[in-house]
Amino acid sequence: MNIFESITSAAHSVLSNRMRSILTMLGIIIGISAVIMITSIGQGMQNTMNEYFAEFGAGTLIVNMRQNAANPATRRDMLTIESMEFLSNHPDVSVVSGGSWSNARVQLRNPTETTSLFIIGTDENYRQAQNVDVRFGRFLASIDNERAAPVIVIDSTLAREIFGRTDVVGETIRVTFWSGTIDFNVIGVYRNADPMAGMFGMSTEAYIPISYFQRLFNRDNVVDQVLVIASDLNRLDETAEEITRLLHLFHGNEDRYQVTTIMQQIDMLNNILFMVTGFVVLVALISLAVGGIGVMNIMLVTVTERTREIGIRKSLGATNGNILFQFLVEAMILTASGGIIGIFLGYYGGFVLGGFMDLTPAVNIPTVVFTVLASSLIGIISGVYPAYKAAKLDPIVALRYE
Repeated sequence: MNIFESITSAAHSVLSNRMRSILTMLGIIIGISAVIMITSIGQGMQNTMNEYFAEFGAGTLIVNMRQNAANPATRRDMLTIESMEFLSNHPDVSVVSGGSWSNARVQLRNPTETTSLFIIGTDENYRQAQNVDVRFGRFLASIDNERAAPVIVIDSTLAREIFGRTDVVGETIRVTFWSGTIDFNVIGVYRNADPMAGMFGMSTEAYIPISYFQRLFNRDNVVDQVLVIASDLNRLDETAEEITRLLHLFHGNEDRYQVTTIMQQIDMLNNILFMVTGFVVLVALISLAVGGIGVMNIMLVTVTERTREIGIRKSLGATNGNILFQFLVEAMILTASGGIIGIFLGYYGGFVLGGFMDLTPAVNIPTVVFTVLASSLIGIISGVYPAYKAAKLDPIVALRYE
């Protein structure tokens, strides 16, 4: 029996038991499609977040309070409007903005329907610090904070959900907080470029004057976070250290504040995303290994079912190598077919899932190559023992098998 005949016989054997072959390939298909889908979504998510945060500018510094359960912060330690004004005097600081936030609900077109909203109380500098792209109307101005006006800037998606259009400057929306319901006048609509909202269905952001926010929640000038744009990118680390030192000096405390750069935020998120993706891929690889065990199990059953056939072939001159090769080819056909289907489903499944998450998946070619090689390797490994067992059958015993 030549190589071509062995391959033809192996393919015929696989096709003659279509349902069993499909069920055998299922583990391989699920494993490979999951690996490709997860890695493409993870890479797409990483690319989207990197682009989003890069828009903030490399010179943005983020100031937060350190969490210390053993030594809770007092009112004196809190970041305040005065803290921001103090930092704005630093020669290497060009812009300072602050923000506080709260969850809320907003009424939609249907009076019985509401959706979640992430309210940020801030000032006119926040637009530059966060690169808010206002499409209609304007962003918050200093006069809005001076008057503590009940005005709001919403995103185009929310505008469409409430009014059915995006240019809604001058309209009124009703926002419900835990403390009560407030009517806000819409002064601006911005383009929502936050990838996290699309990926996980998170609440969209809306901006109101920080003075009104503090009056509403009795915050007494306290802010949750301060954003600083450094003017000298070459001294970014030094500026971060100086801001930390100045805040401790201003508030008369120590080890209370943490200043990070946008790049540090990106690295931290990428590391988290890498670990989560890696863990899920590991689970998918376990599924792939289970699929390989399934292939081995079916091949052993096949050897048992075809014991008499093996005896006949050996009596007609087939060598151990011919038998070994034929069963190896059968295992590889099963895993290779499952691999091809898995690659197809993983590739297009990534785009389907990405559509629901509002991101573009990035198919990693090395990952595809790896899954193809893994599929082939699993086919060889899972077929070795059954093929060896078939090749070693005594033809006399095989011919007597019923």
